[in-house]
Amino acid sequence: MTRTAQTNSRDHLARQKVEELLRSGSVPKLETLLQRDEISLDELALDLLSHQIEIEVQSEQLRESNAALEAERRKFETIFHEMPVAAMLVELDNGAVAAENRQMRALFPKRFGDMKASHYLRHFGENRFDQDRISLGLADCRNGTGADVRSVSLTDGSPESYTMCDIRMARLNIGDDSSACVLTIIQPQERRL
Repeated sequence: MTRTAQTNSRDHLARQKVEELLRSGSVPKLETLLQRDEISLDELALDLLSHQIEIEVQSEQLRESNAALEAERRKFETIFHEMPVAAMLVELDNGAVAAENRQMRALFPKRFGDMKASHYLRHFGENRFDQDRISLGLADCRNGTGADVRSVSLTDGSPESYTMCDIRMARLNIGDDSSACVLTIIQPQERRL
């Protein structure tokens, strides 16, 4: 047996022994050891090893949780980008477009052609009346869970290119620490689902 294999075997046996002691509750706590007049190095090493094992177990649980969250994020992104309808994620506080799917980019190619530009849902409205209706829909989402804006003219950035659409908005609260956003579905009236 090689030296590395012997070390790994000893570490494995020590780890099993510490895990058994932890389960039985017979490992003294560090506070207990420090209150004694005399400290046993073996007990101190055992306590430190038990803390190391606890940290490794928590670290593994954290890695598993992060992997599960990443899988869910990829699943959501795939669903969002492959939806058969035009969709955007809009920041609830200011109406900025945070993400759009490929159907949305196909419906408004001029608007999304410049990837550096900031886009706001309100600015999709062809005129002031339509822009105000969109803003009211977002306000309804701030106060509730969703809103519908029917028969609104949306433009691709030039006055002669507009499409009559229905907009469906649903407020999403993704996570405790993130700001709310709105899933916005655009349905052109000539191609309604």
